[in-house]
Amino acid sequence: MELQQWKQNFIRDYLDEIDSLEMMEKLEKSAKRILNKKPVVLSPLAFNIEEANAEIDIAEKELSEGKGIKETEMHQFFEGWRKNLK
Repeated sequence: MELQQWKQNFIRDYLDEIDSLEMMEKLEKSAKRILNKKPVVLSPLAFNIEEANAEIDIAEKELSEGKGIKETEMHQFFEGWRKNLK
């Protein structure tokens, strides 16, 4: 599948399903973090200890600000994701 078609499918399958501005903001922030890293560092296994600690600090700050995702919402997200893989 060519890249442009893959992007269109991704938008249709995932982005069009998001109905929350808060979720879109979180997704945008995560995408920016990923895109600003060197390609080798895209895998979480490639984080050094300082980078891993920085990611944990960001997550803890967002959680304390009430920006976290509820467990039930995450389960629903992954259940929908799994259904799309079949």
